Amino acid sequence: MKIERTRLERTRSGLAGTLALALAIGIAGCASTARIDERRVVIQGVTPDIPTPYAVIDGKETQPPPIPMGNPATIRRILDEGRYRNQVMNHLRHLTQTIGPRLTGSTAEEQANIWTMQQFRSWGLNAELHRWGDIATRFDRGPSFGKIYAKNEAATRRRRGENAEEPKPDEWRAVRDLQFTTLAWTSGTDGPRRGPVVMMPDSQSEYEAIKPKLKGAWVLLKPMSIEGRGGVRGPGQMAGDRFLARIDARKKVADGADPASLPIEERVIFDGIHGFITAAQDSRDRVWTTATPKWRERPLSEIPPDVEVTIRQSDYDNMRTRMSEGREFEVEFDLKHTLIPGPIPVYNTIAEIPGTERPDEVIIICGHMDSWNGPGSQGTIDNGTGTAVTLEAARILMAAGAKPRRTIRFALWTGEEQGLLGARQYVKDLGPAAQKISAVFNDDGGTNSQGGLKATADMAQYLAAATAPVNGVFYDTADGKPLRVNIQVVERFPRFASSDHFAFVEVGVPGFFWDEVGRSDYGWGWHTQNDKFELAIPEYLMQSATCAAITAYNLASAPDLLPRVPVPATDKDRDAATAAPSSFGVTR
Repeated sequence: MKIERTRLERTRSGLAGTLALALAIGIAGCASTARIDERRVVIQGVTPDIPTPYAVIDGKETQPPPIPMGNPATIRRILDEGRYRNQVMNHLRHLTQTIGPRLTGSTAEEQANIWTMQQFRSWGLNAELHRWGDIATRFDRGPSFGKIYAKNEAATRRRRGENAEEPKPDEWRAVRDLQFTTLAWTSGTDGPRRGPVVMMPDSQSEYEAIKPKLKGAWVLLKPMSIEGRGGVRGPGQMAGDRFLARIDARKKVADGADPASLPIEERVIFDGIHGFITAAQDSRDRVWTTATPKWRERPLSEIPPDVEVTIRQSDYDNMRTRMSEGREFEVEFDLKHTLIPGPIPVYNTIAEIPGTERPDEVIIICGHMDSWNGPGSQGTIDNGTGTAVTLEAARILMAAGAKPRRTIRFALWTGEEQGLLGARQYVKDLGPAAQKISAVFNDDGGTNSQGGLKATADMAQYLAAATAPVNGVFYDTADGKPLRVNIQVVERFPRFASSDHFAFVEVGVPGFFWDEVGRSDYGWGWHTQNDKFELAIPEYLMQSATCAAITAYNLASAPDLLPRVPVPATDKDRDAATAAPSSFGVTR
């Protein structure tokens, strides 16, 4: 894809960069410590000298394969920039704390597109927004809150004792902050909604008994088995089923049906309730955010007013305990959902360093910029980290004055969480030009270091030579061990559809998903309320950005493109790969 060239004057000062990095590290409160000398910062987690390059193949250190790669002086400058003036944490901080979580099609995602494009251009790269489609309705989630209120019974008794003839109103106090999520592309509360909690009735007699209490109440749904059609169905998928059922129920009533003819769970939406509350059913108290079915096509006019909130298991258990003990309490939610009618255009951010000799041949470094935007999340490890690594790899290469023979392209995808939408459309738009892509390296595994690649034997030597310079340059501050890049030789090229690299594998282009190695607990933050900036580990991200830059530069300077990979032969093969689980056994 041709990109308009934008040249900006750039000035650099080694001492200024040193001071800026030291300040950034101090502000971030990172574990790394720094001291300034007259030419560079020495950071804990980084070895002070460049070691002799070595390759790692199947876990064993060996001499780098004798394959011509990039200019040695440029490689040294890349390593120097990546170790001593690394800005990856600054990129990540702005992305997650200033812009925030970035749902596909949201205002924040559009801001991220523009900001990343401007960043690329400020470093001297060609950059543009690639429009991959439209969505019917924009969904922006503002600050959202949930609390449990209980009667302050002791204060009430004391006050009533002061003047028995004029008892004062019962006093309520907030006793518990709730952690929760709602499906993206659903209605909010239009301000705080507070009321008592009632259990969803199971029978007609229970419904009749509780009906007078439903108006202004929150209805607590009973836990449901996660086993369902198609195997395991998570709380988000079951919430999606209920969302569709309520749409259907409202349509039936609008067409003249009597609400009494509906199942009780659907009938109660016509009884003036505030909404529904359900449990996340997770022993680690995580709540996962996902979206409504057919979110992309549904216009604003077809999104119902019903609210359903999924809360932590401990919060749910707290409510059940209060109910069983007969303790009076109320719940309040304030869900600031803004729904804007479309069509809303959606974009990838694409930038490149043109090749000096073979500009039509390309190496791609990428990560997806979109995230889920559940309350509490900042979209850090999924996938602000991959976005920041991609940005910093580009900055490092430009700062090092890299002039690759082939074009190095940087892609920040959106729509990944909804099915690799941005990447797949990009590949489709490339058409035959996709076959000139040597390789795609996708960073979407969280905050751990780029610890390896799985490759077939005919690719392994190239990859081992390309990654050799970064081995042993960075160290883990937890155990002091060097961060290495292990090239694992496999019989068949991996075809897991867990992220955007698969869009390229589908057409025969080698698409790699970095094996990420380190102490991060990816599952704690993945798609949950815990995905915050504090989860990021600086030395791992510094290594990843430098590794991505080195790998791309070396392969862009190598004698040949990497071999092609087998294309899934049938739709059945494609479906099997698409259904492949992510690293947590959860189909994306």
